[in-house]
Amino acid sequence: GMARVARALFDEMPVRDEVSWSTVVGGYVKEGELDVALAVFRDMVEKGVRVNEAAVVTALSAAAQLGLLEHGRFVHQVVHQEGMPISVNVGAAMVDMYAKCGCVALAREVFDGMPRRDVFAWNAMICGLAAHGLGQDAVELFELFLGEGLSPTNITFVGVLNACSRFGLVAEGRRYFELMAEKYCVEPEMEHYGCMVDLLGRAGLVQEAIELIEGMPIAPDPVLWGTVLSACKKHGLVDLGVKVGNKLIELEPAHDGNYVLLASIYAKAKKWDEVREVRKLMSSRGTSKSAGWSLMEAQGNVHKFLVGDMDHKDSVQIYNMLDMINRRLADAGYVPDVSSVLHDIGDEEKVHAIKVHSERLAIAYGFIVTEVGNPIRIVKNLQVCGDCHEFSKMVTKVFNREIIVRDGSRFHHMKEGKCSCLDYW
Repeated sequence: GMARVARALFDEMPVRDEVSWSTVVGGYVKEGELDVALAVFRDMVEKGVRVNEAAVVTALSAAAQLGLLEHGRFVHQVVHQEGMPISVNVGAAMVDMYAKCGCVALAREVFDGMPRRDVFAWNAMICGLAAHGLGQDAVELFELFLGEGLSPTNITFVGVLNACSRFGLVAEGRRYFELMAEKYCVEPEMEHYGCMVDLLGRAGLVQEAIELIEGMPIAPDPVLWGTVLSACKKHGLVDLGVKVGNKLIELEPAHDGNYVLLASIYAKAKKWDEVREVRKLMSSRGTSKSAGWSLMEAQGNVHKFLVGDMDHKDSVQIYNMLDMINRRLADAGYVPDVSSVLHDIGDEEKVHAIKVHSERLAIAYGFIVTEVGNPIRIVKNLQVCGDCHEFSKMVTKVFNREIIVRDGSRFHHMKEGKCSCLDYW
């Protein structure tokens, strides 16, 4: 954990081989300094040091976690140029990288081309398909995996249950959840229960989700109750949502997301006094809403946008572009949905608040720097709000552009006014 000391020693070395370079790349990845790890890997390549498998796998992991396709492609290109064989480890890392960077078709291409695949490669592909909303494809691949005589791990079941959740495959999800322990001796862990609660909650079976939590042999973590709270918001279950929300705030008084979800349930029901009480409680406990941000790559650089951001060097161009997009969308019939704004303010002010969300600024910048015909790729830290989702779909229809968003929950592939999530997220 002493990354600075390790780096200082590394910088002092008179001769550095691929082992010392790959150790530094791996060290930064372990410390979560992913952008630094990728910069060291690039420096290693530029200095003519032959990369080894460890450096490649860790660099691919860093690109995957950040969701930055250009960086991931650079690592793949180095593998190709150096004539490295696509080993089981490199192949699995490449599948994971392309899936997490929004290129699920390329992930599948790498997966299908691997001479040998271990359970990690299968898991990466199944989980990747699930994250992209390709539930049926993930389930079919899982069945193929079983047909190969391989034994599923707990991660395999996380992937297939997540796929069922994303695609609304309730019967299949129930069946796989039962098969885990009965046939494959994989005891359900918190993540598996989370997938099942999510599956049932999304399908409107909120009471069944609560019964599942209450019958768990292990103590449920607050995330499961947070998933139920999200389902209450989605299905307009105000009374149940208030009950669950207050329970969550007792369990996790410092977690901002619980207050925000409870406030949004009250806001949806137009109970503004209650919204104010939740916000007051949040403030008195020293918690504040996590700032939403959006990232995008352009010309080798990573650009980060916050809500209402004015710090970007091209801010004037970005806002001018956003104004043009807004005018064209209004002419096409787009009307903002302000239900996600947690303030009792006039609709005009709410529209303004939504208009400067971080992904809209990223989309406007994408119009400036991304060639027509290429998708605009965005990575978000939070789940996309309902109105920004509609806005983005409308952009793809009016301007004939493709937008790919990786939010805190899943991927959204938007094209011709439609999204891969089928508005089920």
